Amino acid sequence: MALSPKWIATVEDGLSNRDWDAYDALIQSEIGECACSERATAYNPRFIENVASGYVCVDWMLIKAMLWVESGGPRQASWKTRPMQIGNPGDPAYGVLKKSAEGSALVMSPALAAAIRTQSIDSPELNIRAAIAYLFTRMAKFDVRSVVDESDKTIHTVTIARGDSLERIAGRVGTSVEVLKSFRSEVSTTQLWVGEKLRYRKAKMGQIIVGWRKWDFATIAARYNGGGDPDYADKLAFVTRLFSQLKR
Repeated sequence: MALSPKWIATVEDGLSNRDWDAYDALIQSEIGECACSERATAYNPRFIENVASGYVCVDWMLIKAMLWVESGGPRQASWKTRPMQIGNPGDPAYGVLKKSAEGSALVMSPALAAAIRTQSIDSPELNIRAAIAYLFTRMAKFDVRSVVDESDKTIHTVTIARGDSLERIAGRVGTSVEVLKSFRSEVSTTQLWVGEKLRYRKAKMGQIIVGWRKWDFATIAARYNGGGDPDYADKLAFVTRLFSQLKR
């Protein structure tokens, strides 16, 4: 489907109008650099540490492109309230983030989660930060696995009783079968003996991020926009090409 001339003219205004850059510093601060960042809550340095998840650093200009597509630009009233449309009627993102649902609790910082619950989403800065959090939530892959309690570094010991199984022991002492196995790998194939002592750390089953989807326009359009705008991927591609013409 061809993009409308009116929409093209709107975003091309950004080539000469510096007001379209108003939120650049905010976006850069939220996304951060992969190598280092002054903000511990920035997304790139936080998620790149988990090598096993296959995270690829996100270019902040992707978020800028989404802002240009979503907002309609600084000539719109929503530019100073809800530039990313979070909280608009029919928008699922706001409800997900307010409830810290769908894995968003693992994406947002506690401070951002609290701000979304208690502050007006009509703040443009919070609106953009919420949109970034929802994007990362939708692009992440989650699973329920054993999660060690990092607040308790103690290595505990439990004595096997008659009739015990790894599942029963884990439930009784507040750990997981995976943790018990990690301290004594052979328990998975060897009989448990009454009176034997097993070591463990406190743990529970919980949701974790196990991977990431491909950060391409089609996936973002499907996962973030959800089909609300059939031209969303094409618009992102157009704006990204437009950025190559920016002289400032």
